[in-house]
Amino acid sequence: MEKNKIFLLFNGFSLYVYWWVSFWGASNNNFYVGPVLAITYFVFHFCIISNKKKELHYMLFCILFGLFLESLFYYTGFLDYRGIVTQKYSIIPIWILILWAGYSLTVFHSFRWIYGRYYLSVILGGLFAPLIYLSGGRTGCIILNYDILTSYLVLVPIWSLSFLLLNYFSVRINEK
Repeated sequence: MEKNKIFLLFNGFSLYVYWWVSFWGASNNNFYVGPVLAITYFVFHFCIISNKKKELHYMLFCILFGLFLESLFYYTGFLDYRGIVTQKYSIIPIWILILWAGYSLTVFHSFRWIYGRYYLSVILGGLFAPLIYLSGGRTGCIILNYDILTSYLVLVPIWSLSFLLLNYFSVRINEK
C-alpha cells in the first residue's frame, strides 16, 4: 500500500479513536485522556503534512465554529456536557473543542471525498451528525435535555446547515 493511502487510513482511524476515547473519558471523569491522545495526534499530523498554514487556519475556524455551536446548545439548555470546566465554570468542556479541531484535520485528507460536494454535505450532516450527539447521550458524556426524537429533529436542520458551512469554508480556505 502506498504511503498516502496509509496516511489517509491513519488520519480517519485516529479521529475515530480519540473521538471515542474522549467520549469514554468524559463519561468516566477521565476528562483529559481523549484530549491528550488527540493533541498527540495533532503534533504528529502537523509534523508530516505539507500545507501547515492552510490546515491551521481551517482548524482555528472549526474551533471557533464549534465554540459558537456548542455554546448555543449549552446555553439554550438544549444539552449539557460532562467536563471539569463545565462543572466549575459553566462553559463547554475542552474535550468537545478538541474534537472540532480533530475533525478539521480530516477534511483535506480522509474526508476529502466530501470536499466541495455541498448537497451531499447537507444530507450527511443532517443524517449522521445528530447521531454523534445521541451516542454521546448514551455514553453519558452529553446529557440531552429532550427526548431522543425531539433532540434528533432539532439537530437535523442545524447540522445540515453547519456541515454545509464547514464544507464551504474548507473550500474557501483551501483555494486561498
